[in-house]
Amino acid sequence: MEIKEISYQDRVPKNMISKFNYFVRDFLKEYSDQLEEMEAGTSMTVKKEYEADLEVYFVEFDFNKKGGGFFTGNLDNHLFVTCNNEFWGKVILE
Repeated sequence: MEIKEISYQDRVPKNMISKFNYFVRDFLKEYSDQLEEMEAGTSMTVKKEYEADLEVYFVEFDFNKKGGGFFTGNLDNHLFVTCNNEFWGKVILE
């Protein structure tokens, strides 16, 4: 899947944006086959730990596959990313 758009939460510090982008690319690289094979309208949550700059980041990825029911389906593939229990952003994927 390819990144179509990334929306960051207003509170995300500028120095964390590159880390956020790295986390997203790493997730897509590691789970791309599983994401493609998922049924329309389903979701998947993955929790990972990253170590950088002498800190540990607890990152949760919540992926929602495009499709599903007429009123309840997703129009796009969405990836919601939180780090250390704070919402960081939403990624729309093609």
